[in-house]
Amino acid sequence: MCLLCYELAPEEHWADAAPDAELAGAARSARHRRRHLLAAVLAPYGLTVSDPGTGPHWVIGNRKGAEEVAAGLPAVWQAADRLASRPIDVLDPILLDALGQGGE
Repeated sequence: MCLLCYELAPEEHWADAAPDAELAGAARSARHRRRHLLAAVLAPYGLTVSDPGTGPHWVIGNRKGAEEVAAGLPAVWQAADRLASRPIDVLDPILLDALGQGGE
């Protein structure tokens, strides 16, 4: 994705918004926890997630080096579906068991 498209992507998802500066630290902490959980869910599918640190964007990548910038959490799942070698199932019992045993 080019820089222009990246910057013109939708600005905010409700989960990324902080109503005022006082809550900005809490929003950053929540975003860090969300990235950690996304990484745990996507790892079994051979995917990585990184936070470029600007706006609601996430970078989803696969083991072959392909990457997509996802503008917000809904777009993360779309990018993951395109980049994964098999369908993503966040309700997969094996995945849920792994997350429940400290994978998150």
